[in-house]
Amino acid sequence: MLEDLYPQAVEAGISSTDFWSMTFDEIMVQVEANKKRHENRLREQAMFDYSQQRMAIFAFNDPKSFPKFEEAYPFLNKIKEEVEEAISDEEKRHQEMIRDQEIMMRNAMLIQETRKRKNK
Repeated sequence: MLEDLYPQAVEAGISSTDFWSMTFDEIMVQVEANKKRHENRLREQAMFDYSQQRMAIFAFNDPKSFPKFEEAYPFLNKIKEEVEEAISDEEKRHQEMIRDQEIMMRNAMLIQETRKRKNK
């Protein structure tokens, strides 16, 4: 049964080496996921093509009112905000790590000073 499914699975995007280690259910889930991913890519490409055509017509007929990039692709602002938020979160974690390191260094120095006083 799997031998009959092999060419179709490879055509659907499952690597030939992975296919033989997968169960039938895993193969079907992967095929559906690959199909969905492909449909989403086509949908996105169609959306961009359509937007590009609309902007080209808009630019030809009324170039003074041509929308700004952010207005033409408003979802990119959301992506930019998410990236900036992720960067700021990473910066916060980095600052917290540096603060923790400083606290540990200060504690280590205090311990060394205490040991020196005890040995005197």
